[in-house]
Amino acid sequence: MCLKVRKEHLLAINGLMWTAIGTKTSITGLSRYLLSPAERLWWMIPLSLLVFGGFYWMFTGIVRKYAERIHALTGERESVFKTFSLKGYLIIAFMISLGITLKYIPGIPEPFFAWFYLGLGPGLLSAGIRFLIRWWKAIHR
Repeated sequence: MCLKVRKEHLLAINGLMWTAIGTKTSITGLSRYLLSPAERLWWMIPLSLLVFGGFYWMFTGIVRKYAERIHALTGERESVFKTFSLKGYLIIAFMISLGITLKYIPGIPEPFFAWFYLGLGPGLLSAGIRFLIRWWKAIHR
């Protein structure tokens, strides 16, 4: 069975997925921030902003690329798995594997997870919101 939806709804599915992952990652980062000593915040906050900026820039291109990919699909209803290319799925698998692996590498300081996740999470969240905006515009043309 292949899950098929109207192609503009693929934008909403992506938006909800990226928003959920971004929210979860942001909450994880924030909870680790709250466990960090206050004297570390002076350097952790700028690092989070730097990470966010990098991911925001990267995810802007990804949102554009995959929104264009969705709009280029020719069928009225398309499989939810057609959103990403094979390369996209491989990158997702790599990122998930890297995230899981980082948790189990001894010696990575706990503050790393705070500032990195609090930069990555809002970046993912902003991509999800951009997918949802594109979906909203697509259904209200």
